[in-house]
Amino acid sequence: MRLIAQDCYQLDRQKGSHGFVVVGAARTAVVDPGMSSGSDGVIAELRAGEATTGPVTDIVLTHYDVDHAQAAQRLQEALGATVWIGAADADILRGRRTPHTLFRKVLQRLVRVALPAGARELTGAGEIFPALAYFPTPGHTPGHVAYQWRGVLFTGDAARVSAGGGVGDFAAIFIDDKPTAAATVGLLAERIDSGSVEWICSGHDPVARVTSATR
Repeated sequence: MRLIAQDCYQLDRQKGSHGFVVVGAARTAVVDPGMSSGSDGVIAELRAGEATTGPVTDIVLTHYDVDHAQAAQRLQEALGATVWIGAADADILRGRRTPHTLFRKVLQRLVRVALPAGARELTGAGEIFPALAYFPTPGHTPGHVAYQWRGVLFTGDAARVSAGGGVGDFAAIFIDDKPTAAATVGLLAERIDSGSVEWICSGHDPVARVTSATR
């Protein structure tokens, strides 16, 4: 694991998207554990880092895509952690809701992502535990959620992130609802401009430190 900010780390052995770890007073969360092909490596990395992070208690998902969420069930079984996911995305995984785009419909048939047993479903905004906040960022998927740990913002695939911390639209082929996704990018930009964000950790872009020019 690589240190990003105090009590915040990036995973090294993840497959698919970027994954992160935040360490609270009595709880530790993994943000987006990635694909199942990397689950054994992530579990080994987390166990090796327990002297620094403590045991993982929570797995928080920005959204249901295979490259972010497929390993969640395996980590839950191995670590006994609670999984958190946006309620609308949970409904897609259980088959109650259909993805909007042809791309996502085909992907869902080809690659399975299980909804972990007992997953906690998120609506609105709140906290997973003290200082780890969540808020809705729909558009990429209907139940997409972003998280903020102190000055670190985890955006998943809600936006592309530039080296200086600017945010822009994600690739259109991966977007379920383009007008909603555009509104979410604006929401994220406002949060960054507010001065509460120092670091942005996205699903696929390098970790970015917000510059004064971005605000």
